[in-house]
Amino acid sequence: MKVQFLLFPDEGEEPDHTLMFELPGVPQVGDCVTISHPGQEGCTNFIVRRTHWDLDHPGLGPSHRAGESVVGTASAVTVECEFAVGPYSSEEHKRTAPCAPRPGAG
Repeated sequence: MKVQFLLFPDEGEEPDHTLMFELPGVPQVGDCVTISHPGQEGCTNFIVRRTHWDLDHPGLGPSHRAGESVVGTASAVTVECEFAVGPYSSEEHKRTAPCAPRPGAG
């Protein structure tokens, strides 16, 4: 199943970037997602905040008669994620993640 990830730096802002993946299922709200890139030391970490399901249905009405089987399909699945910092996050990800502690903060 193709799943598009929208990666948001902060709540309510526009996505920082998007990535498409072929996955066996869809991450659920609260799941931790770790993305590795070949040649990059460390990884990027995100927390799933919501999932959007775009569905297509060939029927015109909201329901069908008993015995009829008209099945729709998922046209797109989009997962919104917030930045997170994990133990193996890359230094670049730690610098750009809004949730990361800032030098001198505290």
